[in-house]
Parts: sequence; structure tokens; C-alpha cells
Amino acid sequence: MWRCAVVCCFTLLAGCGSERQTASVPTPTPTPPPAAFSFQHQGLTGITATRLYQQHGLLFAVSTDGLYISSGDGSWQSAGLQGFDLEDVVAISEQHFIAATYQQDSDGFRRHLLFETYNGGADWVEVKHQFGLHGETEAIFALLYDNNTQRLYATGTEALAYSTDLGISWQLLHGSWQGFGQAKSALAFNSSNNDVWFGGQGGIENPVLLQVAVKDGSAKLHLNLMPAPSSIYAVRFAPDNANSVYVSGEGGVVHSSDNGASWRTLLGDKNYRFYFDIAIDPARPQHIYTAGWNKQFDEPQPLIIEWSDNGGAAWQQYQYPAPASFFGGVRSMLLVQEQGRNVLYLGLWKGGIMRVVPN
Repeated sequence: MWRCAVVCCFTLLAGCGSERQTASVPTPTPTPPPAAFSFQHQGLTGITATRLYQQHGLLFAVSTDGLYISSGDGSWQSAGLQGFDLEDVVAISEQHFIAATYQQDSDGFRRHLLFETYNGGADWVEVKHQFGLHGETEAIFALLYDNNTQRLYATGTEALAYSTDLGISWQLLHGSWQGFGQAKSALAFNSSNNDVWFGGQGGIENPVLLQVAVKDGSAKLHLNLMPAPSSIYAVRFAPDNANSVYVSGEGGVVHSSDNGASWRTLLGDKNYRFYFDIAIDPARPQHIYTAGWNKQFDEPQPLIIEWSDNGGAAWQQYQYPAPASFFGGVRSMLLVQEQGRNVLYLGLWKGGIMRVVPN
């Protein structure tokens, strides 16, 4: 009897210990991977920054409601021309800017005007100019200033022209006045090859890109870079190779490694998603960024950044975690260096400006 009690007690204790050893331990929650980017929204909600520039040490936002300049503390200050839609702005110096603008008149037609400021945007005056045939004025869609030659370049519907008196008089370099088609709003200067690239959309909604020699105005036409209907929006050159050309537009991104002799598609057509710009890391030229916009003018959409570490051969994506009401379509992009780090500024369609730091 006593022996049985001892044995039973021992068995019971052994069983209790066994249960303690086999009790399930909660699986620890895995640590999520770090976000690919850090984000800081910098205001201007409701406004679209159509172009972003860094010139003379200043950050400019060319917008649908005037010009804004970064204050450096995470906010943007108006530099005038509020109430005007800006096509483009160039900074001749830290205080001297020229802006191509338009306003709707009472009949719904656009009045295209050229303005100039000598005091950083505190005061603007209209420039009486002759960008057009026989002294008539046409719309200016893009501006570019070459410091070395002190030439101001501008594009119209079919015209590429230059001015040597800061926009008052113009000489046609290529194309024609009173052209047929859509705005040619892409404009870039390749100083190494001494040619100007400009493009947009043709008369049959086809993408059009021209490569124009500065010395004589001769041009090479690049067609069918993207499936129509489409438009060219940006031309960028690799910082380490002047013959390496990236072009973005409605439908994707293409690249030429031989100064336009041949092209390959890096990002193919994605339901005609608009890629208004691309950014190239100057320290690692194979590292490129882009972001797009779906054709939804008044509806919110997510902010999706796309990047490649190998010159566009393969791509990754990151979607900014935001509420469904967020306007995250990207209309413009700028890559700058701040304290030794890459920083992206994104102009969002009706969503203001987002500062993005790759982690």
C-alpha cells in the first residue's frame, strides 16, 4: 500500500513535469523589414507642382498656382504669380527668374504670358516678347537657359527657338511657328554633345522626340519610342556618360546607350500610366528612380515609387502607406544631395510636395 502510494505519487509528479516541458511557447512576431523610404509631406495640398528644380542653390516648385521656393525647414514659400498656371521657370541668377505662364480668360481661352523678376519673386513684370511668326506670340511650354552661351531656349507646339536678349526676341532653331500638334514640354540640353532635345505629342497623339544640333539646327527625329497614344515628358542624361539617354512619358521609360541610335524599353506600357520624370543617382548612375500617375484628375490614388539598381533591367516598388483619400500620383521629381544623402522631392497631383529619403 505504501509502495503503491509512492509509485503513484512519483508517476504523478513525472507527468506534471512532462506537461510543463511540452507546453507550447508563443511564436514571436517577426520584425517587419525596414521601410525602403522615409517620407515627409511638406504642404501645398491641393496644388500640383508640375516641375521641380534646384538652381543657384534654391529649390523651386513650378506649380498650378504660381512659383514656390523651399525655405529649407520643410515648408515652401510663395515667390509670386499666384493665380497663374506656370508652364516653366528658369533662374538666370539667385534673384532673376523668367516664367512662362497662362491664365484662362472669361471665354475659357488660355492667355500665355511671359514674366520676369529681378528680386526673387517679390515683383514680376510682363515681358513683351515675339515668340511666334511675324511678331505674333505663341504659347511657350518649356524654358532652358545655357549659362555658357547666355542663350534662352523655349519650345512651342512645333517650334524650338532661342533668345539672346532674355526672351524679348526669338530666332527659330528648328521646327515651325503655328505648328499642328500638342505641347512640346520636354526640353533638355546635352552640353557634351552640344544638342538640344525636345519633345511631347504629335498631331495624331503619337510620341515625338527631336534631337537638334545647336550649331545648325539639323535634327534627328525619334518616333515610336512608346505605343500611341502617348507623349514624351522628360529627357535625362546619365552623369557619367553623355550618350546614355533616359526618356519618360505616357506609357513607360526607354533608354539609349548610343545617343539615340537605338532604344530599349525599361518600363513597358502599364495601362498608359504616365511617367512624367526620372531621377538618376550621380554617384551610382545605374541607380534610377521614377514614379507614375494614373489618369485620374480628381480622384485620389496611391503614391508608388519605383527604382532600379541595375540601370532599369529589374525594378522594385514601394507604396507609401496613406489613407485612401491621399492624392499620391507623381507629376514631377527631383533628386538632390542633402548632408551627403540622396533626397527625392516629389510633386504630387493635387497633393503638394513630398520629401522622400531612401533608407
